[in-house]
Amino acid sequence: MSTNILADATLQQPQLSDDQLLSQAKSGDHEAFGELCLRYNAMLKHRIFSIVRQQEDTEDVLQDTFLSAYKHLHSFRGKSKFSTWMIRIGINRSLMLLRKRKTLSKTTSEVLTEDAQEIKTPQVRDPKPNPEQRCMISQTQQILGDAVRRLPCHMRSVIDHRYGKNRRIKEAAATLGITETNVKLRLVRARHMLRRSLKKNELWIP
Repeated sequence: MSTNILADATLQQPQLSDDQLLSQAKSGDHEAFGELCLRYNAMLKHRIFSIVRQQEDTEDVLQDTFLSAYKHLHSFRGKSKFSTWMIRIGINRSLMLLRKRKTLSKTTSEVLTEDAQEIKTPQVRDPKPNPEQRCMISQTQQILGDAVRRLPCHMRSVIDHRYGKNRRIKEAAATLGITETNVKLRLVRARHMLRRSLKKNELWIP
Protein backbone atom coordinates (compact mmCIF):
# COMPACT_ATOMS: atom_id res chain seq x y z
CA MET A 1 0.00 0.00 0.00
CA SER A 2 1.60 3.26 -1.15
CA THR A 3 2.44 5.98 1.35
CA ASN A 4 0.79 8.52 -0.96
CA ILE A 5 -2.73 7.08 -1.17
CA LEU A 6 -4.62 9.95 0.42
CA ALA A 7 -2.29 12.63 -0.93
CA ASP A 8 -2.75 11.40 -4.48
CA ALA A 9 -6.47 10.76 -4.16
CA THR A 10 -7.31 14.02 -5.93
CA LEU A 11 -5.98 12.46 -9.14
CA GLN A 12 -9.17 10.39 -9.31
CA GLN A 13 -11.89 11.59 -11.67
CA PRO A 14 -14.60 13.28 -9.53
CA GLN A 15 -17.44 11.66 -11.46
CA LEU A 16 -16.46 8.14 -10.40
CA SER A 17 -19.08 6.42 -8.25
CA ASP A 18 -18.34 4.49 -5.07
CA ASP A 19 -18.82 1.24 -6.94
CA GLN A 20 -16.32 2.26 -9.61
CA LEU A 21 -13.76 3.38 -7.05
CA LEU A 22 -14.34 0.22 -5.04
CA SER A 23 -13.78 -1.95 -8.10
CA GLN A 24 -10.52 -0.15 -8.83
CA ALA A 25 -9.44 -0.36 -5.18
CA LYS A 26 -10.05 -4.11 -5.13
CA SER A 27 -7.83 -4.36 -8.21
CA GLY A 28 -4.99 -2.73 -6.32
CA ASP A 29 -5.57 0.93 -7.12
CA HIS A 30 -4.47 2.63 -3.90
CA GLU A 31 -5.48 6.08 -5.11
CA ALA A 32 -9.05 4.85 -5.59
CA PHE A 33 -9.16 3.63 -1.99
CA GLY A 34 -7.68 6.95 -0.88
CA GLU A 35 -10.48 8.78 -2.68
CA LEU A 36 -13.06 6.65 -0.86
CA CYS A 37 -11.40 7.50 2.46
CA LEU A 38 -11.45 11.21 1.66
CA ARG A 39 -15.05 11.01 0.51
CA TYR A 40 -16.26 9.69 3.87
CA ASN A 41 -13.60 11.10 6.18
CA ALA A 42 -15.79 13.86 7.68
CA MET A 43 -18.83 11.64 8.12
CA LEU A 44 -16.81 8.88 9.81
CA LYS A 45 -14.98 11.32 12.06
CA HIS A 46 -18.28 12.82 13.25
CA ARG A 47 -19.76 9.40 13.99
CA ILE A 48 -16.65 8.15 15.81
CA PHE A 49 -16.36 11.33 17.90
CA SER A 50 -19.99 10.96 18.97
CA ILE A 51 -18.93 7.68 20.62
CA VAL A 52 -15.39 8.17 21.95
CA ARG A 53 -15.82 11.90 22.80
CA GLN A 54 -12.10 12.67 22.58
CA GLN A 55 -10.50 14.29 19.54
CA GLU A 56 -7.19 12.40 19.60
CA ASP A 57 -8.93 9.06 20.15
CA THR A 58 -11.22 9.97 17.26
CA GLU A 59 -8.23 10.42 14.95
CA ASP A 60 -6.75 7.10 16.03
CA VAL A 61 -10.01 5.18 15.63
CA LEU A 62 -10.53 6.83 12.24
CA GLN A 63 -7.15 5.60 11.00
CA ASP A 64 -7.84 2.14 12.45
CA THR A 65 -11.13 2.15 10.56
CA PHE A 66 -9.43 2.96 7.26
CA LEU A 67 -6.80 0.29 7.89
CA SER A 68 -9.40 -2.33 8.75
CA ALA A 69 -11.48 -1.42 5.70
CA TYR A 70 -8.43 -1.72 3.46
CA LYS A 71 -7.44 -5.09 4.92
CA HIS A 72 -10.96 -6.49 4.50
CA LEU A 73 -11.87 -4.75 1.26
CA HIS A 74 -12.45 -8.00 -0.60
CA SER A 75 -14.96 -9.13 2.02
CA PHE A 76 -17.31 -6.28 1.09
CA ARG A 77 -20.02 -7.86 -1.08
CA GLY A 78 -22.16 -4.81 -1.76
CA LYS A 79 -25.14 -5.92 0.34
CA SER A 80 -25.16 -2.43 1.85
CA LYS A 81 -23.73 0.92 0.82
CA PHE A 82 -19.96 1.18 1.13
CA SER A 83 -20.42 4.16 3.45
CA THR A 84 -22.67 2.07 5.70
CA TRP A 85 -20.04 -0.67 5.82
CA MET A 86 -17.34 1.85 6.74
CA ILE A 87 -19.51 3.37 9.47
CA ARG A 88 -20.14 -0.08 10.90
CA ILE A 89 -16.39 -0.70 11.10
CA GLY A 90 -15.90 2.70 12.74
CA ILE A 91 -18.57 2.00 15.34
CA ASN A 92 -17.06 -1.39 16.15
CA ARG A 93 -13.60 0.11 16.56
CA SER A 94 -15.01 2.88 18.76
CA LEU A 95 -16.81 0.41 21.01
CA MET A 96 -13.65 -1.69 21.33
CA LEU A 97 -11.81 1.41 22.54
CA LEU A 98 -14.52 2.19 25.09
CA ARG A 99 -14.35 -1.34 26.48
CA LYS A 100 -10.59 -1.11 26.86
CA ARG A 101 -10.83 2.23 28.61
CA LYS A 102 -12.69 0.52 31.43
CA THR A 103 -10.07 -2.14 32.10
CA LEU A 104 -6.67 -0.87 31.02
CA SER A 105 -4.49 1.39 33.09
CA LYS A 106 -2.38 3.93 31.20
CA THR A 107 0.90 2.49 32.44
CA THR A 108 2.56 1.85 29.08
CA SER A 109 3.66 4.20 26.34
CA GLU A 110 1.06 6.19 24.41
CA VAL A 111 1.44 4.04 21.34
CA LEU A 112 0.77 0.93 23.37
CA THR A 113 -2.19 2.47 25.16
CA GLU A 114 -3.86 3.84 22.04
CA ASP A 115 -3.49 0.51 20.32
CA ALA A 116 -4.88 -1.33 23.35
CA GLN A 117 -7.73 -2.92 21.39
CA GLU A 118 -5.18 -5.07 19.54
CA ILE A 119 -2.37 -5.48 22.05
CA LYS A 120 -2.40 -7.68 25.12
CA THR A 121 -1.34 -5.41 27.97
CA PRO A 122 -1.36 -6.19 31.67
CA GLN A 123 -4.54 -5.10 33.43
CA VAL A 124 -3.11 -3.04 36.25
CA ARG A 125 -5.79 -1.81 38.63
CA ASP A 126 -3.43 -1.02 41.50
CA PRO A 127 -1.53 2.28 40.93
CA LYS A 128 1.56 0.45 42.21
CA PRO A 129 1.90 -2.71 40.10
CA ASN A 130 3.53 -5.71 41.68
CA PRO A 131 6.96 -6.98 40.48
CA GLU A 132 5.43 -9.48 38.05
CA GLN A 133 3.22 -6.81 36.49
CA ARG A 134 6.14 -4.40 36.23
CA CYS A 135 8.17 -7.09 34.48
CA MET A 136 5.35 -7.76 31.99
CA ILE A 137 4.97 -4.06 31.26
CA SER A 138 8.73 -3.64 30.81
CA GLN A 139 8.94 -6.59 28.41
CA THR A 140 5.98 -5.31 26.40
CA GLN A 141 7.49 -1.84 26.13
CA GLN A 142 10.83 -3.30 25.06
CA ILE A 143 9.22 -5.37 22.31
CA LEU A 144 7.26 -2.34 21.12
CA GLY A 145 10.38 -0.16 21.18
CA ASP A 146 12.32 -2.70 19.12
CA ALA A 147 9.46 -2.85 16.62
CA VAL A 148 9.43 0.95 16.29
CA ARG A 149 13.19 1.04 15.69
CA ARG A 150 12.81 -1.44 12.82
CA LEU A 151 10.35 0.83 11.00
CA PRO A 152 11.53 2.68 7.88
CA CYS A 153 12.91 6.12 8.72
CA HIS A 154 9.97 8.09 7.28
CA MET A 155 7.48 6.05 9.32
CA ARG A 156 9.59 6.11 12.47
CA SER A 157 9.80 9.91 12.33
CA VAL A 158 6.02 10.21 12.12
CA ILE A 159 5.57 7.85 15.08
CA ASP A 160 8.12 9.86 17.05
CA HIS A 161 6.40 13.18 16.37
CA ARG A 162 2.89 11.85 17.01
CA TYR A 163 3.57 9.79 20.13
CA GLY A 164 7.07 10.50 21.40
CA LYS A 165 6.72 14.29 21.13
CA ASN A 166 2.93 14.23 21.56
CA ARG A 167 2.34 16.46 18.55
CA ARG A 168 -0.95 16.76 16.73
CA ILE A 169 -1.29 15.71 13.10
CA LYS A 170 -1.10 19.32 11.90
CA GLU A 171 2.03 20.04 13.94
CA ALA A 172 3.77 16.87 12.77
CA ALA A 173 2.97 17.70 9.14
CA ALA A 174 4.40 21.21 9.47
CA THR A 175 7.59 19.97 11.15
CA LEU A 176 8.18 17.17 8.66
CA GLY A 177 7.26 19.29 5.64
CA ILE A 178 4.56 16.93 4.37
CA THR A 179 0.78 17.07 4.10
CA GLU A 180 -1.53 16.11 6.95
CA THR A 181 -2.95 13.30 4.81
CA ASN A 182 0.55 11.90 4.32
CA VAL A 183 1.12 12.00 8.07
CA LYS A 184 -2.12 10.09 8.62
CA LEU A 185 -1.30 7.53 5.96
CA ARG A 186 2.21 6.95 7.29
CA LEU A 187 0.70 6.40 10.74
CA VAL A 188 -1.65 3.81 9.27
CA ARG A 189 1.21 1.98 7.59
CA ALA A 190 3.49 2.24 10.62
CA ARG A 191 0.85 0.94 13.00
CA HIS A 192 0.06 -1.89 10.61
CA MET A 193 3.73 -2.90 10.58
CA LEU A 194 3.91 -2.62 14.37
CA ARG A 195 0.89 -4.86 14.77
CA ARG A 196 2.41 -7.51 12.52
CA SER A 197 5.56 -7.40 14.62
CA LEU A 198 3.61 -7.57 17.89
CA LYS A 199 1.56 -10.47 16.60
CA LYS A 200 4.75 -12.47 16.17
CA ASN A 201 5.45 -11.89 19.86
CA GLU A 202 1.93 -13.01 20.86
CA LEU A 203 0.89 -9.50 21.88
CA TRP A 204 -1.96 -9.39 19.39
CA ILE A 205 -5.59 -10.09 20.13
CA PRO A 206 -7.18 -11.64 16.99
